[in-house]
Amino acid sequence: MKKFRFLLGLLLLCFIAVPINAHAQEMKPVVKNFSSKMTTSILPGQVRKSLSVNPGDYPFKSSNSYVGYLLDSYYTYHDLTFKTVASYSATHMNVQVLSEDDSYYKDPYITVEFLKNNAGTLQYMGATYFNTLDSSNTMLNSIVSKSFFVGQPYIYVRIGVSEYPSDLYYQDVLQFKVANPFYTPPVVDRTPPAKPTVYTVDNNDKSVSGKAEANSTIIVKKGSTTIGSNKANSAGYFTVTTPTQMAGTKLTVYAKDATGNQSVGTTVTVIDKTAPGKPTVFSVADNQTIINGTTEGNARVEIRQGTSVIGQITASSTGSFTIKLTAGKKAGTILTVYAIDKAGNRSAGTSITVMDVTAPAVPSIGKVTSTSTSITGKAEAGSGVYIFYGSNLIGQATSDRYGNFKAAIPPQKRGIKLEVLAIDQSGNQSISAWVTVN
Repeated sequence: MKKFRFLLGLLLLCFIAVPINAHAQEMKPVVKNFSSKMTTSILPGQVRKSLSVNPGDYPFKSSNSYVGYLLDSYYTYHDLTFKTVASYSATHMNVQVLSEDDSYYKDPYITVEFLKNNAGTLQYMGATYFNTLDSSNTMLNSIVSKSFFVGQPYIYVRIGVSEYPSDLYYQDVLQFKVANPFYTPPVVDRTPPAKPTVYTVDNNDKSVSGKAEANSTIIVKKGSTTIGSNKANSAGYFTVTTPTQMAGTKLTVYAKDATGNQSVGTTVTVIDKTAPGKPTVFSVADNQTIINGTTEGNARVEIRQGTSVIGQITASSTGSFTIKLTAGKKAGTILTVYAIDKAGNRSAGTSITVMDVTAPAVPSIGKVTSTSTSITGKAEAGSGVYIFYGSNLIGQATSDRYGNFKAAIPPQKRGIKLEVLAIDQSGNQSISAWVTVN
Protein backbone atom coordinates (compact mmCIF):
# COMPACT_ATOMS: atom_id res chain seq x y z
CA MET A 1 0.00 0.00 0.00
CA LYS A 2 2.82 2.43 0.86
CA LYS A 3 4.50 1.59 -2.44
CA PHE A 4 1.29 2.51 -4.26
CA ARG A 5 1.00 5.75 -2.30
CA PHE A 6 4.63 6.53 -3.13
CA LEU A 7 4.07 6.07 -6.89
CA LEU A 8 0.86 8.10 -6.70
CA GLY A 9 2.73 10.83 -4.87
CA LEU A 10 5.43 11.01 -7.55
CA LEU A 11 2.75 11.28 -10.24
CA LEU A 12 0.92 14.11 -8.39
CA LEU A 13 4.18 15.91 -7.73
CA CYS A 14 4.49 16.60 -11.45
CA PHE A 15 1.34 18.70 -11.31
CA ILE A 16 2.01 20.63 -8.08
CA ALA A 17 3.31 24.20 -8.35
CA VAL A 18 6.12 24.30 -5.80
CA PRO A 19 7.28 27.87 -4.90
CA ILE A 20 10.67 26.58 -3.63
CA ASN A 21 11.80 22.98 -4.23
CA ALA A 22 13.98 20.72 -2.13
CA HIS A 23 17.08 22.21 -3.70
CA ALA A 24 16.12 25.62 -2.29
CA GLN A 25 15.40 27.51 -5.48
CA GLU A 26 13.91 31.00 -5.33
CA MET A 27 10.50 31.18 -3.63
CA LYS A 28 7.64 32.62 -5.68
CA PRO A 29 4.93 34.53 -3.82
CA VAL A 30 1.54 32.97 -3.29
CA VAL A 31 -0.98 35.80 -3.23
CA LYS A 32 -3.57 34.44 -0.86
CA ASN A 33 -4.69 35.55 2.60
CA PHE A 34 -3.54 33.26 5.33
CA SER A 35 -6.52 31.71 7.11
CA SER A 36 -7.66 28.53 8.76
CA LYS A 37 -9.02 27.32 5.40
CA MET A 38 -5.47 26.75 4.22
CA THR A 39 -5.21 23.67 6.39
CA THR A 40 -7.72 21.82 4.23
CA SER A 41 -7.87 23.51 0.85
CA ILE A 42 -4.23 24.43 0.17
CA LEU A 43 -1.80 22.84 2.58
CA PRO A 44 -1.50 19.08 2.94
CA GLY A 45 -1.79 17.51 6.33
CA GLN A 46 -3.70 16.22 9.26
CA VAL A 47 -2.76 19.05 11.60
CA ARG A 48 -2.09 17.80 15.08
CA LYS A 49 -1.05 21.18 16.36
CA SER A 50 -3.31 24.21 16.01
CA LEU A 51 -2.76 26.71 13.23
CA SER A 52 -2.94 30.38 14.28
CA VAL A 53 -3.35 33.51 12.19
CA ASN A 54 -2.52 35.69 15.23
CA PRO A 55 1.12 36.89 15.13
CA GLY A 56 1.16 36.94 18.91
CA ASP A 57 0.81 33.16 19.05
CA TYR A 58 4.18 32.58 17.38
CA PRO A 59 7.05 32.28 19.90
CA PHE A 60 10.27 34.07 19.12
CA LYS A 61 13.38 32.03 18.39
CA SER A 62 16.89 33.44 18.30
CA SER A 63 19.74 32.13 16.18
CA ASN A 64 20.99 28.63 17.07
CA SER A 65 18.03 28.00 19.34
CA TYR A 66 16.01 24.79 19.57
CA VAL A 67 12.56 25.19 18.08
CA GLY A 68 10.81 21.92 18.88
CA TYR A 69 10.07 18.61 17.23
CA LEU A 70 7.76 17.07 14.66
CA LEU A 71 6.40 13.59 15.36
CA ASP A 72 5.55 11.73 12.14
CA SER A 73 3.52 8.63 11.30
CA TYR A 74 6.55 6.36 11.97
CA TYR A 75 6.81 7.89 15.44
CA THR A 76 10.11 9.38 14.41
CA TYR A 77 11.11 12.66 16.02
CA HIS A 78 12.36 15.47 13.78
CA ASP A 79 14.17 17.90 16.08
CA LEU A 80 14.30 21.38 14.57
CA THR A 81 16.86 24.06 15.39
CA PHE A 82 16.69 27.51 13.91
CA LYS A 83 20.20 28.41 12.78
CA THR A 84 20.11 31.90 11.31
CA VAL A 85 18.90 34.23 8.58
CA ALA A 86 21.86 34.98 6.31
CA SER A 87 22.25 37.23 3.30
CA TYR A 88 22.19 35.12 0.15
CA SER A 89 22.46 38.00 -2.31
CA ALA A 90 21.58 41.65 -2.63
CA THR A 91 17.94 40.70 -3.14
CA HIS A 92 17.55 37.40 -1.27
CA MET A 93 18.14 35.89 2.15
CA ASN A 94 18.68 32.34 3.35
CA VAL A 95 16.49 31.15 6.24
CA GLN A 96 18.31 28.14 7.75
CA VAL A 97 16.66 25.45 9.87
CA LEU A 98 18.44 22.24 10.90
CA SER A 99 16.37 19.03 11.01
CA GLU A 100 17.79 16.17 13.09
CA ASP A 101 15.89 12.87 12.91
CA ASP A 102 16.17 10.03 15.42
CA SER A 103 15.50 7.27 12.83
CA TYR A 104 16.00 6.56 9.12
CA TYR A 105 12.45 5.30 8.98
CA LYS A 106 10.38 8.41 8.79
CA ASP A 107 8.07 10.72 6.88
CA PRO A 108 10.72 12.57 4.84
CA TYR A 109 8.86 15.55 3.34
CA ILE A 110 9.24 18.75 5.30
CA THR A 111 7.49 21.95 4.22
CA VAL A 112 8.73 25.34 5.47
CA GLU A 113 6.05 28.04 5.09
CA PHE A 114 6.68 31.77 5.29
CA LEU A 115 4.19 34.33 6.51
CA LYS A 116 4.15 38.06 7.29
CA ASN A 117 2.14 40.26 9.59
CA ASN A 118 -0.57 42.05 7.63
CA ALA A 119 -2.27 44.47 10.01
CA GLY A 120 -2.44 41.96 12.85
CA THR A 121 -3.27 38.87 10.74
CA LEU A 122 -0.70 36.57 9.19
CA GLN A 123 -0.54 36.42 5.40
CA TYR A 124 0.86 33.39 3.56
CA MET A 125 3.82 34.32 1.33
CA GLY A 126 4.96 30.91 0.03
CA ALA A 127 6.88 27.81 1.07
CA THR A 128 9.89 25.57 0.38
CA TYR A 129 9.69 21.77 0.23
CA PHE A 130 12.44 19.38 1.33
CA ASN A 131 12.92 15.60 0.93
CA THR A 132 15.04 14.38 3.86
CA LEU A 133 15.03 10.68 2.80
CA ASP A 134 18.29 8.89 3.64
CA SER A 135 19.48 11.82 5.74
CA SER A 136 19.40 12.14 9.50
CA ASN A 137 20.72 15.70 9.61
CA THR A 138 19.43 18.09 6.98
CA MET A 139 20.05 21.81 6.73
CA LEU A 140 16.85 23.30 5.35
CA ASN A 141 18.01 26.30 3.33
CA SER A 142 15.15 28.49 2.10
CA ILE A 143 16.10 31.25 -0.30
CA VAL A 144 13.53 33.97 0.23
CA SER A 145 13.17 37.36 -1.46
CA LYS A 146 14.02 40.17 0.92
CA SER A 147 11.28 42.25 -0.69
CA PHE A 148 8.64 39.93 0.82
CA PHE A 149 9.49 41.21 4.29
CA VAL A 150 10.27 44.89 3.73
CA GLY A 151 9.02 46.79 6.78
CA GLN A 152 8.59 43.51 8.71
CA PRO A 153 10.62 43.15 11.92
CA TYR A 154 9.81 39.41 12.06
CA ILE A 155 9.64 36.47 9.67
CA TYR A 156 6.88 34.04 10.66
CA VAL A 157 7.64 30.37 9.97
CA ARG A 158 5.40 27.28 10.02
CA ILE A 159 6.94 23.84 9.43
CA GLY A 160 5.01 20.66 8.65
CA VAL A 161 6.04 17.03 8.00
CA SER A 162 4.28 14.52 5.67
CA GLU A 163 4.97 11.09 4.23
CA TYR A 164 4.43 12.10 0.60
CA PRO A 165 4.22 15.42 -1.22
CA SER A 166 0.73 14.44 -2.31
CA ASP A 167 -0.55 13.93 1.21
CA LEU A 168 -3.54 16.09 2.02
CA TYR A 169 -2.54 16.46 5.66
CA TYR A 170 0.57 17.20 7.66
CA GLN A 171 1.39 14.57 10.22
CA ASP A 172 2.59 17.33 12.56
CA VAL A 173 3.31 21.08 12.48
CA LEU A 174 4.94 23.77 14.60
CA GLN A 175 5.24 27.51 14.28
CA PHE A 176 7.60 30.27 15.44
CA LYS A 177 9.01 33.65 14.42
CA VAL A 178 12.55 34.91 13.90
CA ALA A 179 14.07 38.37 13.63
CA ASN A 180 14.41 39.83 10.15
CA PRO A 181 18.02 41.08 10.07
CA PHE A 182 17.28 43.15 6.96
CA TYR A 183 14.53 45.12 8.61
CA THR A 184 15.23 48.82 8.88
CA PRO A 185 13.17 50.44 11.62
CA PRO A 186 11.43 53.61 10.50
CA VAL A 187 13.13 56.82 11.50
CA VAL A 188 11.14 58.16 14.42
CA ASP A 189 10.81 61.92 14.70
CA ARG A 190 11.85 62.83 18.23
CA THR A 191 12.23 66.55 17.62
CA PRO A 192 9.40 68.66 19.06
CA PRO A 193 8.14 71.64 17.07
CA ALA A 194 9.41 75.10 17.89
CA LYS A 195 7.38 77.24 20.27
CA PRO A 196 4.39 78.70 18.45
CA THR A 197 4.20 82.41 17.73
CA VAL A 198 0.92 83.67 19.20
CA TYR A 199 -0.67 86.93 18.21
CA THR A 200 -2.20 89.31 20.76
CA VAL A 201 -5.37 88.04 22.45
CA ASP A 202 -7.82 90.49 24.02
CA ASN A 203 -10.92 90.04 26.14
CA ASN A 204 -13.21 90.46 23.13
CA ASP A 205 -11.55 87.76 21.01
CA LYS A 206 -13.24 84.43 20.31
CA SER A 207 -10.15 82.79 18.85
CA VAL A 208 -6.38 82.51 19.23
CA SER A 209 -4.21 82.93 16.13
CA GLY A 210 -0.54 82.64 15.30
CA LYS A 211 2.07 80.61 13.45
CA ALA A 212 3.66 77.23 14.24
CA GLU A 213 5.10 74.17 12.49
CA ALA A 214 3.23 73.45 9.27
CA ASN A 215 0.33 70.99 9.68
CA SER A 216 0.92 70.63 13.42
CA THR A 217 -1.95 70.34 15.86
CA ILE A 218 -2.38 73.49 17.95
CA ILE A 219 -3.64 73.12 21.52
CA VAL A 220 -4.76 76.08 23.63
CA LYS A 221 -4.89 75.53 27.39
CA LYS A 222 -6.15 77.58 30.30
CA GLY A 223 -4.25 76.11 33.19
CA SER A 224 -4.52 72.35 32.68
CA THR A 225 -7.82 72.60 30.76
CA THR A 226 -7.82 72.49 26.96
CA ILE A 227 -10.17 75.20 25.68
CA GLY A 228 -9.58 74.73 21.96
CA SER A 229 -7.53 72.95 19.28
CA ASN A 230 -7.08 73.01 15.53
CA LYS A 231 -4.50 72.22 12.86
CA ALA A 232 -2.09 74.71 11.39
CA ASN A 233 -2.19 74.96 7.61
CA SER A 234 0.62 74.03 5.22
CA ALA A 235 2.18 77.46 5.78
CA GLY A 236 1.96 77.11 9.56
CA TYR A 237 -0.76 79.69 10.22
CA PHE A 238 -3.49 78.71 12.66
CA THR A 239 -6.69 79.98 14.22
CA VAL A 240 -8.20 78.14 17.18
CA THR A 241 -11.73 78.97 18.25
CA THR A 242 -11.93 79.58 22.01
CA PRO A 243 -14.40 81.05 24.50
CA THR A 244 -13.95 84.75 25.23
CA GLN A 245 -11.58 85.17 28.19
CA MET A 246 -11.35 87.77 30.95
CA ALA A 247 -8.55 90.30 30.78
CA GLY A 248 -5.51 89.05 32.69
CA THR A 249 -6.20 85.37 31.94
CA LYS A 250 -3.08 83.43 30.95
CA LEU A 251 -3.37 81.06 27.98
CA THR A 252 -0.66 78.59 26.94
CA VAL A 253 -0.42 77.45 23.32
CA TYR A 254 1.35 74.23 22.25
CA ALA A 255 2.15 72.70 18.85
CA LYS A 256 2.11 68.90 18.47
CA ASP A 257 3.49 67.23 15.33
CA ALA A 258 2.18 64.10 13.61
CA THR A 259 4.56 61.92 15.64
CA GLY A 260 3.16 63.27 18.89
CA ASN A 261 6.11 65.49 19.83
CA GLN A 262 4.85 68.54 21.69
CA SER A 263 6.53 71.93 21.72
CA VAL A 264 7.30 74.10 24.69
CA GLY A 265 4.26 76.23 25.44
CA THR A 266 3.93 79.89 24.53
CA THR A 267 2.04 81.77 27.25
CA VAL A 268 0.07 84.91 26.46
CA THR A 269 -1.92 87.15 28.79
CA VAL A 270 -5.35 88.27 27.61
CA ILE A 271 -5.27 92.03 27.38
CA ASP A 272 -8.06 94.42 28.34
CA LYS A 273 -9.70 96.12 25.36
CA THR A 274 -12.94 97.12 27.11
CA ALA A 275 -13.16 100.79 28.04
CA PRO A 276 -14.54 101.68 31.49
CA GLY A 277 -18.04 103.08 31.73
CA LYS A 278 -18.54 106.85 31.91
CA PRO A 279 -17.61 108.15 35.36
CA THR A 280 -20.27 109.46 37.68
CA VAL A 281 -19.42 113.01 38.83
CA PHE A 282 -21.12 114.78 41.71
CA SER A 283 -22.21 118.41 41.25
CA VAL A 284 -19.52 121.07 41.06
CA ALA A 285 -20.08 124.61 42.35
CA ASP A 286 -18.07 127.68 41.61
CA ASN A 287 -17.03 127.97 45.22
CA GLN A 288 -15.47 124.47 45.46
CA THR A 289 -12.07 123.08 44.49
CA ILE A 290 -12.87 119.43 45.31
CA ILE A 291 -14.57 117.16 42.76
CA ASN A 292 -15.94 113.76 43.80
CA GLY A 293 -17.33 110.80 41.87
CA THR A 294 -17.17 107.08 41.15
CA THR A 295 -15.73 104.98 38.31
CA GLU A 296 -14.08 101.59 37.59
CA GLY A 297 -11.92 100.40 40.45
CA ASN A 298 -8.27 101.49 40.21
CA ALA A 299 -8.90 103.47 37.03
CA ARG A 300 -7.05 106.72 36.48
CA VAL A 301 -9.46 109.69 36.52
CA GLU A 302 -8.68 112.71 34.43
CA ILE A 303 -10.49 116.11 34.46
CA ARG A 304 -10.17 118.36 31.44
CA GLN A 305 -11.22 121.92 30.79
CA GLY A 306 -11.26 122.02 27.02
CA THR A 307 -8.08 120.18 25.99
CA SER A 308 -6.17 121.01 29.18
CA VAL A 309 -5.85 118.47 31.99
CA ILE A 310 -6.60 120.37 35.20
CA GLY A 311 -6.57 117.40 37.60
CA GLN A 312 -6.09 113.63 37.80
CA ILE A 313 -5.90 110.84 40.34
CA THR A 314 -6.23 107.04 40.62
CA ALA A 315 -9.57 105.81 41.90
CA SER A 316 -9.70 103.46 44.87
CA SER A 317 -10.26 99.72 44.47
CA THR A 318 -13.98 100.38 44.90
CA GLY A 319 -13.93 103.14 42.28
CA SER A 320 -14.42 106.29 44.40
CA PHE A 321 -12.27 109.31 43.65
CA THR A 322 -11.63 112.85 44.95
CA ILE A 323 -9.66 115.40 42.93
CA LYS A 324 -8.56 118.76 44.35
CA LEU A 325 -8.25 121.60 41.88
CA THR A 326 -5.79 124.40 42.34
CA ALA A 327 -8.64 126.92 42.15
CA GLY A 328 -12.41 126.99 41.85
CA LYS A 329 -13.95 127.39 38.42
CA LYS A 330 -16.20 130.13 37.20
CA ALA A 331 -19.87 129.29 37.11
CA GLY A 332 -20.88 127.96 33.70
CA THR A 333 -17.49 126.42 33.01
CA ILE A 334 -17.82 122.97 31.36
CA LEU A 335 -15.54 120.27 32.74
CA THR A 336 -15.16 116.78 31.21
CA VAL A 337 -14.17 113.75 33.32
CA TYR A 338 -12.66 110.55 31.83
CA ALA A 339 -11.66 107.16 33.29
CA ILE A 340 -8.61 105.32 31.90
CA ASP A 341 -8.06 101.70 32.98
CA LYS A 342 -4.70 100.00 33.49
CA ALA A 343 -4.69 98.78 29.89
CA GLY A 344 -5.03 102.36 28.65
CA ASN A 345 -8.66 102.09 27.54
CA ARG A 346 -10.36 105.49 27.84
CA SER A 347 -14.02 105.88 28.74
CA ALA A 348 -16.46 108.26 27.14
CA GLY A 349 -16.36 111.62 28.88
CA THR A 350 -18.83 112.83 31.50
CA SER A 351 -19.44 116.58 31.11
CA ILE A 352 -20.53 118.74 34.00
CA THR A 353 -21.22 122.46 34.20
CA VAL A 354 -19.93 124.41 37.19
CA MET A 355 -22.89 125.75 39.17
CA ASP A 356 -23.16 129.27 40.51
CA VAL A 357 -23.53 129.16 44.30
CA THR A 358 -21.67 132.39 45.14
CA ALA A 359 -23.76 135.31 46.31
CA PRO A 360 -23.29 138.61 44.49
CA ALA A 361 -21.29 141.34 46.20
CA VAL A 362 -23.18 143.93 48.24
CA PRO A 363 -24.58 146.51 45.80
CA SER A 364 -23.27 150.07 45.90
CA ILE A 365 -25.93 152.80 45.92
CA GLY A 366 -25.85 156.46 44.80
CA LYS A 367 -27.29 159.40 46.82
CA VAL A 368 -31.07 159.32 47.44
CA THR A 369 -33.09 162.43 48.39
CA SER A 370 -36.72 163.00 49.23
CA THR A 371 -37.22 164.21 45.70
CA SER A 372 -35.45 161.28 43.97
CA THR A 373 -37.61 159.22 41.63
CA SER A 374 -34.90 156.63 40.96
CA ILE A 375 -31.95 154.92 42.58
CA THR A 376 -28.72 154.24 40.72
CA GLY A 377 -25.75 152.10 41.65
CA LYS A 378 -23.63 149.07 40.80
CA ALA A 379 -24.21 145.33 41.39
CA GLU A 380 -23.12 142.01 39.89
CA ALA A 381 -23.58 142.13 36.10
CA GLY A 382 -26.90 140.68 35.05
CA SER A 383 -28.24 140.44 38.58
CA GLY A 384 -31.64 141.61 39.67
CA VAL A 385 -31.65 144.59 42.03
CA TYR A 386 -34.56 144.97 44.51
CA ILE A 387 -35.34 148.02 46.68
CA PHE A 388 -37.46 147.69 49.80
CA TYR A 389 -38.92 150.02 52.36
CA GLY A 390 -39.53 147.67 55.16
CA SER A 391 -41.29 144.74 53.52
CA ASN A 392 -42.62 146.83 50.67
CA LEU A 393 -40.90 146.49 47.31
CA ILE A 394 -40.73 150.03 45.98
CA GLY A 395 -38.45 149.46 42.97
CA GLN A 396 -36.37 146.97 40.97
CA ALA A 397 -33.99 146.80 38.01
CA THR A 398 -31.47 144.54 36.27
CA SER A 399 -27.85 145.54 36.16
CA ASP A 400 -26.28 145.80 32.73
CA ARG A 401 -23.18 143.94 31.58
CA TYR A 402 -21.07 146.49 33.33
CA GLY A 403 -23.01 146.12 36.59
CA ASN A 404 -24.77 149.52 36.43
CA PHE A 405 -28.39 149.71 37.39
CA LYS A 406 -31.16 152.38 37.68
CA ALA A 407 -34.40 151.55 39.45
CA ALA A 408 -37.45 153.86 39.46
CA ILE A 409 -38.95 154.60 42.91
CA PRO A 410 -41.63 156.92 44.20
CA PRO A 411 -40.31 159.89 46.25
CA GLN A 412 -39.60 158.84 49.83
CA LYS A 413 -39.66 160.78 53.11
CA ARG A 414 -36.45 162.21 54.42
CA GLY A 415 -34.77 160.12 57.12
CA ILE A 416 -36.17 156.69 56.22
CA LYS A 417 -33.84 153.80 55.34
CA LEU A 418 -34.16 151.82 52.13
CA GLU A 419 -32.81 148.24 51.70
CA VAL A 420 -31.18 147.24 48.39
CA LEU A 421 -30.52 143.56 47.46
CA ALA A 422 -28.91 141.87 44.41
CA ILE A 423 -29.90 138.34 43.29
CA ASP A 424 -27.82 136.67 40.54
CA GLN A 425 -29.15 134.46 37.76
CA SER A 426 -28.61 131.32 39.87
CA GLY A 427 -30.73 132.73 42.67
CA ASN A 428 -27.91 133.60 45.00
CA GLN A 429 -28.76 136.67 47.13
CA SER A 430 -26.31 139.32 48.21
CA ILE A 431 -26.06 140.91 51.65
CA SER A 432 -28.33 143.91 51.98
CA ALA A 433 -27.12 147.43 51.35
CA TRP A 434 -28.81 150.33 53.26
CA VAL A 435 -29.24 153.88 52.23
CA THR A 436 -30.86 156.82 54.15
CA VAL A 437 -33.07 159.24 52.24
CA ASN A 438 -31.75 162.80 52.61
